[in-house]
Amino acid sequence: MSLTDASTSPFAAGDPAKATQDVASKRSLWQAIENSLELGGERLNPILVKEARQALKSKQFVITFTLLLLAGWVWSMLGVALLSPGVYYAPGGRFMLSGYFIILTIPVLVIVPFSAFRSLAAEREDGTFELLSITALSSRQIVTGKLGSAVLQMLVYYSALAPCIAFTYLLRGIDIVTIVFLLFWTLVASVLLASVGLVVATVTRARHWQVLLSVLLLVALCIVTLIWTTSFVSLITDTQAAAFDDADFWLAMACIMTFCISHAIMFILIAAAQISFASDNRSTRLRIMLLIQQTLWLGWMMFFWIRFEEWAFLNILVCVAAIYWTLAGACLMGEAAILSPRVKRSLPQSFLGRMCFTWFNPGSGTGYTFTVANLLTLLIVTVAAGLTAEMEGFSAARGNFDWLLFVTLAVAYVVLYLGVGRLLVLLLRQLGRVTMLLTFLVNVFLAVVGVAIPLFFQAWLEGYGRMSYSLVQLTNWVWTLEEAGDGNLLSFSLVPIIVYGSAGIVFLLNLLFAIYEVEQVRLVTPERVLRDELELHPPPDDSQRRASPWDEPMVT
Repeated sequence: MSLTDASTSPFAAGDPAKATQDVASKRSLWQAIENSLELGGERLNPILVKEARQALKSKQFVITFTLLLLAGWVWSMLGVALLSPGVYYAPGGRFMLSGYFIILTIPVLVIVPFSAFRSLAAEREDGTFELLSITALSSRQIVTGKLGSAVLQMLVYYSALAPCIAFTYLLRGIDIVTIVFLLFWTLVASVLLASVGLVVATVTRARHWQVLLSVLLLVALCIVTLIWTTSFVSLITDTQAAAFDDADFWLAMACIMTFCISHAIMFILIAAAQISFASDNRSTRLRIMLLIQQTLWLGWMMFFWIRFEEWAFLNILVCVAAIYWTLAGACLMGEAAILSPRVKRSLPQSFLGRMCFTWFNPGSGTGYTFTVANLLTLLIVTVAAGLTAEMEGFSAARGNFDWLLFVTLAVAYVVLYLGVGRLLVLLLRQLGRVTMLLTFLVNVFLAVVGVAIPLFFQAWLEGYGRMSYSLVQLTNWVWTLEEAGDGNLLSFSLVPIIVYGSAGIVFLLNLLFAIYEVEQVRLVTPERVLRDELELHPPPDDSQRRASPWDEPMVT
């Protein structure tokens, strides 16, 4: 190459200014990326950073990660050996993926949720939680930081087996949609279980109860993992099980996903409320979340009811919602009606606001009324849908109104049993302190006794083999609803009348005893508190305020 050619070459060093400019531009680009990453790291939840550092350096994580890699390597060698020599010809992806999936579910569904439980429980046991509570971090930030650390550990475990799972796709026999489907729902299940673990960690501070709860949680996680693994391994091995080309399948997955998200948020709010300070409003956000879940449930069930015109959707709608509000109402009635001045300053002020939003305030009476209001909304929607089916001639129409008796009795029994439970709890509070757990157990006891006593009494009188439904089984909500669903309750017309009347009387009595909670009014914020808030959160300077993004700052 001549000197002339070398001088015109793009790789020549004859233009040092241009080379220096290129190096400077690249350096400024990397510097900008580094600055943005540093800024993003500073804006992360500090609990997430702290927990991630502790978790990734702990012996538990190192041992689990090492065993995961070792198990993946052993299964790779063993699986290929079992498939040989047909591994070169026959598809073996499903067989290998089953083994990798079993290996992955153990740390993701057992170890990570249990680690999240122990992380928050240890803070409360060792007394280090008080150091966190006096910082500027809110209770939700603490809980979400713990959950974020658990999600980070899940992703690390996923990345450890990512090459092995990619290897199963190369072996043929498994499609990428199935692989992504399995990994995605396993991640969702792990997040839900981790949020449940955080809720369990906030139940009590006593060390002996924490030991019992840790054993129960570990057993429950193992059972859930066994069921989850068995179900999805059968999905992997069964070539006809997946229905990915069916639009209804994806609609069902979307329905399940909305409830997974809402329940994860609700569990976070429950855990945050449990560790929040005593004067905080721990109930309103949870009741809003319950109302959102009620709306989601009604919307999805009505959508499937209209789409398929199957009567089973109305029965599922009522049964699941009745069980849901029985459990939720049993917990809401365990709340104390004592509102701190801090909470009273945020109460609704107008008459319309008090009429609509008083039931979101903490208290057993407002909790019971809130539960009944949601049940009545459920009943109105269900009855409207059923009557529309009867009048419009849907394929789901039965030609009779046995379903109406079933849904109204189901709601009436929930109102009746929860109301009796609250009246009993009010009597117990005259003797001493009644916790939310005791309130829940009282309602469960009433539901069990209402079924067991009439069964035992009639079996003692008539004999178990000759038993038939009678008025003795009036409190037996299981047998009564079964008879109503089968259309055999028409000969016992007194049963619905007595149940409806009893539910109405119990509701009015509870509403009478909830007058104190309804009479809570908004307090005026003291001047001292206003000054403190003004110092902590000063208003923006009017001189620097812009009317729009394109206006220049106003100069005074």
